[in-house]
Amino acid sequence: MSAAYPWQNDLWESLLSRVKTGHLPHALLFAGGKGLGKAQLAVQLAHTLLCQSPTDDGVPCGKCQACGLLVAGTHPDLRIIEPEEEGKVIPADTVRAVADFFALKGQYGGRQIVIINPAEAMNRFGANGLLKTLEEPTPDALLILVTSQPSLLLPTIRSRCQQEIFTRPDTTIGVNWLKDTLGSGAEVATIAPTLLALANGAPLEAVKLHEMGGLEVRQGLVEQWLRVVEGRGDPLKCAASWLDLGLPRAVNWLNSWTMDLIRLKSGAASDAITNTDLQPQFLKLAQKLDLRSLFGHLEQITEYSRWAGGQINAQLALEDIMISWARRSR
Repeated sequence: MSAAYPWQNDLWESLLSRVKTGHLPHALLFAGGKGLGKAQLAVQLAHTLLCQSPTDDGVPCGKCQACGLLVAGTHPDLRIIEPEEEGKVIPADTVRAVADFFALKGQYGGRQIVIINPAEAMNRFGANGLLKTLEEPTPDALLILVTSQPSLLLPTIRSRCQQEIFTRPDTTIGVNWLKDTLGSGAEVATIAPTLLALANGAPLEAVKLHEMGGLEVRQGLVEQWLRVVEGRGDPLKCAASWLDLGLPRAVNWLNSWTMDLIRLKSGAASDAITNTDLQPQFLKLAQKLDLRSLFGHLEQITEYSRWAGGQINAQLALEDIMISWARRSR
């Protein structure tokens, strides 16, 4: 198990300090945008707590029996609860079983840890079933909830967890990490800042974009998007093309592009534009659209972004956005 990511160092040191002083709470809520390594740090913490001989820096030894079980994913005192498919609900019975798990004594005589990721995938019945566990924790229990949308969690859940906020790294840190991760070379050095900007400053999202050919995909999608508002493209076909991107990433890109159009329409300086490579196209389009219409589009995208990671029909959402976008130039 590797150490924490560079942008997590302060948070990791804080968690380690609480572990060493015995002040780690029974429930943690790791909150922050996608692609910041929340789930990875939750697993890192679990491995550190369950390892029989971790280093002073909190790195599992990799040699003890516990580490062998952790690497194999078979440690009996760790459960990681996730939806069967991305975007699906975590069954209420699965969440309720957490109480039964904590009711048993740890097989290795130490911590029992449950990680739920993403926590917003719990429905109301499952979340309510978790409340008793949070209200009456067993001494060695540790529950870690991971979420990119804490507002979707029940207030009673949030109030019973100690919240740790994951923030985007400084651009220099993010870009340097991307260069190290994606490999050296002039091409990587050139595209790393753009990838990071496209991923809204989230390094792990930037890596995913690179793996899916994100810059090429983005160019094709922006051309479709522009054709729709210019009356030369079918909004339903455009929505279908965007579907593979996933609704969370789609609304993030659309939000970024619409904000740039608003900035250009408002006479902002060039350095205020996020998507600098698209500025010539956006500048031309901004002249044809009015601010009121653009703010209306932004409001619609923002509303969908609130629910993008939850139970929402992505196809219908994108179709609604694109049909509305087609009407903006009229």
